[in-house]
Amino acid sequence: MQNLKVNSNGINKMNLATAYATQQGVSHKISDTPCQDSILVKQEDGYLFLGLADGAGSAKHSDIGSSLILKFLAMHMQISFDYYLKDIEMSNRKLLDKIHLALVAIAKMKNVEIKDLSSTLQFIVVYYDEFIIVHIGDGVIGMLDENDTLSVLSEPENGEFSHMTYFTTTLDAKRVRIYRGSMKELNGLILMSDGIEESLYNYETASLVPITKDIIQWLDYGSEEEVSSALDENLKNVFAIKSSDDLSIAILRKNQIKDKS
Repeated sequence: MQNLKVNSNGINKMNLATAYATQQGVSHKISDTPCQDSILVKQEDGYLFLGLADGAGSAKHSDIGSSLILKFLAMHMQISFDYYLKDIEMSNRKLLDKIHLALVAIAKMKNVEIKDLSSTLQFIVVYYDEFIIVHIGDGVIGMLDENDTLSVLSEPENGEFSHMTYFTTTLDAKRVRIYRGSMKELNGLILMSDGIEESLYNYETASLVPITKDIIQWLDYGSEEEVSSALDENLKNVFAIKSSDDLSIAILRKNQIKDKS
C-alpha cells in the first residue's frame, strides 16, 4: 500500500485539512499482487499537493510508477506552479512531456519498460489562494463550491470500451485535463479511483451520490488521522463489497468556522 505523507508542518496556516486511504483489492489479494494505487500529500507553508494515482492492472510495475510519479509531480508543480496557473496554450503538452521524461528516468533506474509504470492520475496543487487540478484517465474528481454545493469537477474518461482508460504513459496531450481557480470558490475536494467511483458516481446522471458531500465534511468534525482511519474502515467494510479492484480515496476540506453560540 503506497500511502506517503511528507512534511506535515504548515498546513494549518492554509486552513486546509486532508485525509486519505487505500485498500488492496480482493482480486489482488487472491493473485498476491501488491496494491497498485498510491496517494501522496506534501504540505509546506503556503503549498499543498494532494495526489492519487491508480496503477494500471495490466502494467507489471504500476505500483512503482504510481508512487514515484506523484513524488516527481509534488516537486515539479511546486517549482512550476506559476507557469501552469496561466492558461497557456499547450500547457497540457508541456506537463505530459515532463511526466514522460520522469517515467523514462524511473524506467531506466528500475530497469523496466515505461509501459509497465502506467497509472491514471489525479491531483490538486494549492499555492496560497489559487489552485490547479489535473486529471488523466478514469476515477472522479468532485468538489464543494463556496456554498458547499456538490458537483463533479472532472468525469472519468474511458476509451472505446468502459473498462479501458488513459494513463500517464499516453502520448495524447488532450488526455491531460487541467482546471484552475481561486480557493475562494472551493470548500472541499474528493479524489477517487475507479473502484470507489463504482459506489459514489452515478453514470446515468454523471453526478456524485449525496453521501459524497458528507464524506468530505467529515473533516469538519474529526482530525485528519481520525477521518483517515474512518475512510480506511469504509474501504474495507463498505466499498470492497462492490469492487474487487484496489480502492483509493482522498479528500481535502477548507476549514469551516462554526458558530458556537
